Amino acid sequence: MMESLYIGGKKRWIEDDWNGELPLKFDDYPAFFRRLLLQRGIGSRDELERFLMPDARHLHDPFLMKGMDRAVKRVIEAIERRESVLIYGDYDMDGVAAVSILIEFLRKAGLKPEFYIPDRAEEGYGISDAAVDVICGSSFDLMITVDCGITAKEQAEAIQNKMLGTGRPLDIIITDHHQCQEGELPEVLAILNPHLPDCPYPFKQLCGAGIALKLVQAVGMGMGNPEAYMEYLDLAALATIADIVDLTGENRVIASLGLKKMNQDLCLGIKALIDTAGLDGAIDSRRAAFTLAPRVNAAGRMGDARTAVGLFTTNDPSEARAIAEELNRSNSLRQEVQDAILGQAVQMIETDEDFKNRRITVAWGEGWHQGVVGIVASKLVDRYHKPAFVFSVEGGMAVGSGRSIPGYNLFQCMASQESLLVKFGGHEQAGGLTLAAESLPAFREGVNRHAAEHMPDDALEPVLNIHCVMEPSDITLENAKLLNMLEPFGQGNPAPILLVKGAMVKDVRRVGDGKHLRLRFANGSKGVDSVFFGQGELERHIRIGDRLDIVYSMSVQIWQGMEYPRVRILDLRMDEATISRNRFLMEAARRFELLDCDYDWLYNGINNRLVNADDITVQRDDLAAVYRYVMKHRIDRVSTGDLFWHARAIADEFNIKMNYYKLILSLLIFDELQLMDFSIQGDGSYRLFRYEDAGKVNLEDSELFAYLQENTEKCG
Repeated sequence: MMESLYIGGKKRWIEDDWNGELPLKFDDYPAFFRRLLLQRGIGSRDELERFLMPDARHLHDPFLMKGMDRAVKRVIEAIERRESVLIYGDYDMDGVAAVSILIEFLRKAGLKPEFYIPDRAEEGYGISDAAVDVICGSSFDLMITVDCGITAKEQAEAIQNKMLGTGRPLDIIITDHHQCQEGELPEVLAILNPHLPDCPYPFKQLCGAGIALKLVQAVGMGMGNPEAYMEYLDLAALATIADIVDLTGENRVIASLGLKKMNQDLCLGIKALIDTAGLDGAIDSRRAAFTLAPRVNAAGRMGDARTAVGLFTTNDPSEARAIAEELNRSNSLRQEVQDAILGQAVQMIETDEDFKNRRITVAWGEGWHQGVVGIVASKLVDRYHKPAFVFSVEGGMAVGSGRSIPGYNLFQCMASQESLLVKFGGHEQAGGLTLAAESLPAFREGVNRHAAEHMPDDALEPVLNIHCVMEPSDITLENAKLLNMLEPFGQGNPAPILLVKGAMVKDVRRVGDGKHLRLRFANGSKGVDSVFFGQGELERHIRIGDRLDIVYSMSVQIWQGMEYPRVRILDLRMDEATISRNRFLMEAARRFELLDCDYDWLYNGINNRLVNADDITVQRDDLAAVYRYVMKHRIDRVSTGDLFWHARAIADEFNIKMNYYKLILSLLIFDELQLMDFSIQGDGSYRLFRYEDAGKVNLEDSELFAYLQENTEKCG
């Protein structure tokens, strides 16, 4: 990060290149906000209303979904006949919410439904063979799957055949949102999945709980209670946000209405979660995704997901509180286990000689907790900006999760290795899979072959897409409130990423036990406070008066009853002029080290006003200052970022002009004259070994110093 501050490059910043006229029909909003609306495909007043004011009337007719008629008819029959119903769901937030929605709805309809959620470690994702035996040993009349089942062709067939043989046939309705494989669909009473090839439903991106909600909506309509589904909007919203489906179209309506319900009339279980998490103030999409959902997911990851269903289906406040506290403890344990496995995964990956040449990282370990491999995969994606698979190996089998990057379809990647897999499922950005442990090396090679053929070259380059360039004066409470109107944020509707250029630093300090950076920069006559989480180490590199280009997000913060614009820094670097100058100085130093710095190239840098002549002139006084500084402060190991910082420190201490170029050239001259040993290391840092007993030397003995003087005199 330090190097990126001085020369940029850690992430490529891509500014939105819109150059057209902004539509006059949105003239009642400022230009930056109209631009954000256009980026989200909002081009008419009707679309504007739907986007900024989502309403239940914007939901699609659930009967547009293929199979809904049959499913509704069968559920209503079960209610009227007081039949025995089983809800079969997945163990993550989406599955838990979907199970809870149907359990509560059917209870209110007079049934006593049961539910089954497979054990993540023992059974894995989907309808397991163990579950087949349990189901067939019971007396259910109807089974409804949620958030799973679309790949369970064999299991569904086994259940139906066995139950038919007992003289008590079992009807199965599958509700799922995962990708379908043509020719491999289960033969059941009804399948509700917008991804079915011939399904006309206009919105394809519902999560599992979203489809369960649509089933409840349709059954309610069939029973004369069309608003029955609204009671479960908060659960559906929590699942929609947590499952990283696109928060556009119908998902935006569900998430918006659900968040509104959470802040006005939330269910008992969500209230208990909020209380035990210590949250105060409004619940937004970020809090839902990063504070509430992980606690629910912890049940399935570290213990029993049925506990979380109990949280959302109990009517006892004391029980809800106890379950929420248990989930809180499970989440803390999950974080500890996750961090330990992440460390082992990183070690495995970085000791692999071919790691840098691989487009996909694959890591595995004996006994790694299956409940956290998906999170570890996400952490690896963040760390390396490559798709990642992480596996837990036990008993000769490897159970894993994968996460992808934008532009690469992980489901197709897994499908390309189908011959090695026992089972798999998922979507473009995430998936789960099982294979024999001995096949892991072949799987790693296979997915990397697929990536070499199908992954765009630029997909591996970390980028930061900037939606708008702002002026410091645009950072106001009024504009922060406008941005909040674009909530809920998530996949498909990201929080606006903004850029302010050349902001002047007024104050900088470390906060949060030194972990974070608090920066105050000028905003006209006032100042803007901002926080850069996890970057406290930058404090010594940034000075009052520096001008920075700052990428940030902005929202409304309430503190002691007062509202303020909350600015969260996402990335920063020196302003463009300083970055260009620093890059020129680095290249000049490299050329001089190779004795390959011709006069024309150097003169062009001066002529283009990147540097002045005295910026690239190393005098004897400069060399003396650098030598005294290094010996005094006993410098021995430095990064590129450190060299920029030390150059500024030398300039202050000795009241001279000093920069990266002069410092590097001075150290190279000292190395040539054997006053010090200055060398680059394998990790890109520099080693500086001081010869404490070095005698006097003659600068004229330095070929580099002579070459330097010859070229810079031409530019003087």
